Amino acid sequence: MSDTELHKELIDPFGRRVEYVRLSVTDKCNMRCFYCIPKGFTDFEEPENWLSFDEVERLMAIFADLGVRRVRLTGGEPLVRKNLPELAARLSAIPGIEDLSLSTNASLLSEHATALKEAGVSRINVSLDSLQHERFKEITGGKLQTVLDGLQAAKSAGLSPVKINVVAMKGLNDDEFESIVDYCLENDFTL
Repeated sequence: MSDTELHKELIDPFGRRVEYVRLSVTDKCNMRCFYCIPKGFTDFEEPENWLSFDEVERLMAIFADLGVRRVRLTGGEPLVRKNLPELAARLSAIPGIEDLSLSTNASLLSEHATALKEAGVSRINVSLDSLQHERFKEITGGKLQTVLDGLQAAKSAGLSPVKINVVAMKGLNDDEFESIVDYCLENDFTL
C-alpha cells in the first residue's frame, strides 16, 4: 500500500486495534446446558436467515482488510452447521487471516477434527463441566463419551492447544475440579 492510499483500521473506543472477531455460524446447539439455554427454548434463528458461506467469506475478507488477523468460529454449536470444514478452509485462505480457531462442545468433533485441522483450524476451546457421565447429562443433556471421544480426536488430529472451559457451579461440580485438572494434565490440555 502506498503512502497516498488511505489505510483503514478498526479501532475501539479505547484506541486499541481490533484484530479478533468471534463469528457465530449458528445459534443452534445439540446440547441443552441449563446455564446457556432456558428449558423448553426453541426460538432459534431459521437457517434461511443465516449468512451463506459466500457472504461470510466476503464479510471476513472485509474484516481482514481492516486489520483483523484472528477469527474464532462459535455458535451455538458451530459443528451443527453443515459443511463447517468447507467454511473454515475458505476463511483460512483469506489473505491476512493468520489464526482460525473453534469454540465447541466437542460432541461432534470425532467426525470433523481431521477435516477442520486440514482446513486451517489450529486450536479449539471446549466446554467440559463434568467428568461424571450422569452429572454431565444433567448439566448438558448430552453424552460425556462423545465429548471425550471428540477431545481425543482433536488431539490425534494435531489441534493445539486444546483449551478446556469449565463453568464452576457450587454444589454441582465443585467436587470435580481436581479430577478435571488431572484429566487436562494427562492429556496435555489447557484448563
